Amino acid sequence: MPARTRRFRGGARIPSLRGFPGLIRRLRAAPWQAHGRAGLAAAAALLAGAVFTVLSPAAAWASTQAATAAEAPVQAQLLAHRASAPAYCRHGGPRLWAHLGHCGWPGPASTGPKLSQCARHQLVATGTGRGHAIVIRKPNAVIDCRHIKGMLQIEAKNVTVRNSTITSDSGARGLAANGTSAIYVGEGASAVIDSVTINGNDGVHACIWHQGVKLTVRAVNCSGADDGVFSWADPGYSATTGDNFTIRDSYFHGFTHATANGHEDGYQTEGASHGLIAHNTYQMNASADSAIAIWDGRRSASDITVTGNLITGGGFAVYAEDYNPGDGTNGSPSPGGGYGVTGIRFDDNSFSTAASGCVGQWGVWFTRATWRPYQGGPTDGWHRSGNRVLETGENIDAQNPHNAGSPCR
Repeated sequence: MPARTRRFRGGARIPSLRGFPGLIRRLRAAPWQAHGRAGLAAAAALLAGAVFTVLSPAAAWASTQAATAAEAPVQAQLLAHRASAPAYCRHGGPRLWAHLGHCGWPGPASTGPKLSQCARHQLVATGTGRGHAIVIRKPNAVIDCRHIKGMLQIEAKNVTVRNSTITSDSGARGLAANGTSAIYVGEGASAVIDSVTINGNDGVHACIWHQGVKLTVRAVNCSGADDGVFSWADPGYSATTGDNFTIRDSYFHGFTHATANGHEDGYQTEGASHGLIAHNTYQMNASADSAIAIWDGRRSASDITVTGNLITGGGFAVYAEDYNPGDGTNGSPSPGGGYGVTGIRFDDNSFSTAASGCVGQWGVWFTRATWRPYQGGPTDGWHRSGNRVLETGENIDAQNPHNAGSPCR
């Protein structure tokens, strides 16, 4: 098995994503170039006000605070519902995955647009094609109750996208699709993505690419991409791109090998800080890379809490690995002295053997006992509490699970 499961289709090593900010910018421009004046004219019409309203800063802040305040009772209701749910919800297996909503987990019924909040309970068609870029440059813009065909590029602060669907396709495949996404939050921008269904049509790198200053993702249904949410560190722009993120109550599934380097991750970063990943469903298969991948290839990663999620699949389900400037194997430099992976917590997560008897193909936590000095884990060691495998009841805070009595690794 390779050092990191950045591999697929027969175990071939795949290049990492380091060092392509310039490529991202070129890819972002490509849809405009491909569609010429027609695309520009269509986007200009959208930007003129056909798609979104603009709130005052005070109204935008009040709207965001109200939505945040409403989360706590909703979470309490979900936990209470899960406690009283049928026994199969507590013990995993196919019935749980067939009835996610009944078991209190995010799934098709609890994510995506709430049509009851839309006029005539309908979405308004917007956009001229799945590969067209729709650029949002107005602060406090709100895109609401839309069925969007295109790729949203958010270049402003406090943008909200809610109760909508987005169908995107960059038109590129393989490494040519690096950096493409259905929603791109650019440098200096911030966004709330709330109750949105995203279909990447097996033609984008990520459902959401976070390169901004702040991102909140809530009740999103993400499929058809190589990665769910990617926090991209761009040290050439600032030391905080991709930081300050919350991902909660969302459903990540139906990933694709067709774009980027083909290793599928529910969440991935090569250096981000100050994040919360809470109460999501990550339905990966055993040929995916991971549900959660926290690395430090471009910058240190720190202060990220992963809590209360339902997870299956991946080569390993979870990476929190310091491998900068190298992993110390086969002549590679030791990770000591480079960037770091610190303050990463995994609390009260429920893992399932739906994809593999080891949860992931080889296990839950990526570790390598002979790798010095961090054994393939975080710089400051693992911080884990209350993590268990549903089907077996095994607590895995101190080790990988067992499958049929044998340790997974």
